[in-house]
Amino acid sequence: MHPMASRALIFCLLSYVPGELMCAAQEQSPQTTQTQSLQTAQPLDQVRSEIPYRDGTVVLSSDFQERVTRTRYRASGNVRITFQDMLITCDEAEYDEATRDGWAKGDIRFSQGKQWFSCSRAEFNFETQTGTFYDASGFTDQEFLVRGRTVVKTGRDTYHVRSGFVSTCQERRPKWSFGTASATIRVDRTARLRHTVFRIKGVPVMYFPYLIVPMEQKKRSSGFVPFHMGNSTSKGRVFSEGWFQTLGRSADATIYGDYFTLRGLAVGGIFRARPNPVTRVHIEAYGINDRLGQGGAQLFVDAVSQLPRDFRFVARANVTTNFRFRQAFADTFRAATIPQEESIAFLTRNLGSWSANFSFQRQEVLYPSRSVVIRKSPSLELFSLGMPLGNLPLIFSLRTSADAASRVDSEIESPKMVQRLDVHPRLSFRLPELAGFSLIPSIGARETFYSAALTPGSDPKVAVRHLNRSYTDFELDLRMPTLEKEYQASSENRFTHVLEPTIKYRRIYGIRDQLDEIIRFDAEDPVADTNEIEYGLTNRIIRDRKTSSGSAQPYEFLSLRISQKQYLDPEFGGAFRPGQTNIFYPLYTTTGFAVAGITRSFAPTNVIARITPQPRITLDARVDFDSKLNGMRDASLTTMWQQEKIYIAGTWFKTNGLEQGLFTSHHVQGQLGYGRIDRGFSASVAFSYDILSARLLNSHTRLNYVWDCCGVAMEYQQYNIGLRTESRFTFSFSLKGIGSFGNLKRPESLF
Repeated sequence: MHPMASRALIFCLLSYVPGELMCAAQEQSPQTTQTQSLQTAQPLDQVRSEIPYRDGTVVLSSDFQERVTRTRYRASGNVRITFQDMLITCDEAEYDEATRDGWAKGDIRFSQGKQWFSCSRAEFNFETQTGTFYDASGFTDQEFLVRGRTVVKTGRDTYHVRSGFVSTCQERRPKWSFGTASATIRVDRTARLRHTVFRIKGVPVMYFPYLIVPMEQKKRSSGFVPFHMGNSTSKGRVFSEGWFQTLGRSADATIYGDYFTLRGLAVGGIFRARPNPVTRVHIEAYGINDRLGQGGAQLFVDAVSQLPRDFRFVARANVTTNFRFRQAFADTFRAATIPQEESIAFLTRNLGSWSANFSFQRQEVLYPSRSVVIRKSPSLELFSLGMPLGNLPLIFSLRTSADAASRVDSEIESPKMVQRLDVHPRLSFRLPELAGFSLIPSIGARETFYSAALTPGSDPKVAVRHLNRSYTDFELDLRMPTLEKEYQASSENRFTHVLEPTIKYRRIYGIRDQLDEIIRFDAEDPVADTNEIEYGLTNRIIRDRKTSSGSAQPYEFLSLRISQKQYLDPEFGGAFRPGQTNIFYPLYTTTGFAVAGITRSFAPTNVIARITPQPRITLDARVDFDSKLNGMRDASLTTMWQQEKIYIAGTWFKTNGLEQGLFTSHHVQGQLGYGRIDRGFSASVAFSYDILSARLLNSHTRLNYVWDCCGVAMEYQQYNIGLRTESRFTFSFSLKGIGSFGNLKRPESLF
């Protein structure tokens, strides 16, 4: 029940209980039980009366009860009225049977469940269910406190408050409040405040001519969103305002504008819908005609729906008109620096090991001259992860697809619909294990049809001609026995050392020099012949730690893996081009930095080490060492440490341009946080620093303090990337149960 409804019921009960009680006592109704005569003027022990009424029994008890006139009655002294789960107490109550007017004065209090209400004096009428209440205050669902010099009940579920305020702080002088000249309150809906002054500890901060505050059930209602402003060195002062519009019970829309004094007006919109429990839709759009020539627009779509017969529909879209706009106006460092966008809408159904997918896809890498745009519209895919063939030691897997693809970049422009049909069956053998050794051979055949191809040469062009790619792939996975040895320094300090060697042989044959003729739409296209052996050794240290129940639980304290490849065919069937950038499968199967421009028989050695001394402390180190060029190609060191209220994370990254296609970089990112963002004091700092250029690319500092009913946050952001050099300061003040005045978002996590 809304607090205003509770108050209405209180006043109604106060309006009829004494009168009905006195009338019943005068007539000596057989349904009324009295423990003391109402004509008695001498105060004795508590007088108790029970009056059956509608859905329950009203129980009245007081020190003294009397009839003042023929139609007017009075109860005084610790007056206590109960009805169902409600309790009303006051010093004195009167009722006029003829006019049905009632009065209550003294310390009037009401409680029902988690709600309570009090006032000093009340005048009311039972017949019209209206009244006036003085110095009234009360809480709704232990959240909203409403106070007023007078509260006028104007109807069955409406109230008018004069000279009052609304707050969620329970102090006599609240931390914040909306002081209002008048307010109209509708039970279970909203409080509409007029001529409102927002105060912090009684100090006026902002004036609102009209304000809508959600009450009790927090039902959405249309209206202006909280106004906010900020300051930026590259955009000037920013003033933001918007309109929130409800669209029924399951949808809403927000239209807003950001006015930058140096850039102009930016317009955005948000649409949200939840038509059923398994469907959600979120659409955002934002754009600006920038005075400095960095304008553009962006569209973001996120939709998911679970359909009948185990079908699932997903739509994700992120489209920007140009990268200059993203760099200048993106809210996060990640969005401002990664020029890659992907949009996809697909319908999928999984049944056992089989999966079927029907999709529309668009990928774009933004470049200043001309972006790379790849589309697959539509794409139909059917694949099986693997299924045994009866009682035979065979596992069958299949991947087949049909695509209508296209590609546009600075060098080529394919037809809008290039047909690509692909079939790839595969058969694996489960051979018996022998002395801990197991051998898993697998063989597959692949046939791919293209309706267009590239012309060979230094200046490739797209030709509308058929191209068939056929090849056979064979893999032999040798799994050797795992070696373990337990070491025990003391009764409580022991660990297990585990050695896991792996060897895999891979052979792909049949592509030859067709790689240069294939248009690259995705990772399925750049595949080259290979004859290679991949081998590695993993060391693990397993230790025990005590759980909360006192038992010992094993966990991986340390892991160290060293792996490498030997290419028995360094030319990859003629696909490798020395002195050029070569990126194709399977060069990148051991490390992501597999760009190669030098013919070699051995791939760089890959080392990965990971230490976890405690559950929330990790250290990850990775390095690729090039034995042919005798140098480190790349290295990274990442750590995360979280204990109690402290969070520390950081990564160091370095690459060396040892050969064609590789670049030199030296970069460090860090993040430090203290406290919880939803309670008490918290602070966080995140930064990204380029060591080569000695340049701080981005920093994000935030201070936050949250009380029981409000919170304040201050944020400073700095950008020095490409065309964007900016420092921005923003401020936010959040109010419990209402929202936030400001434009701060949750801090971005770098890891």
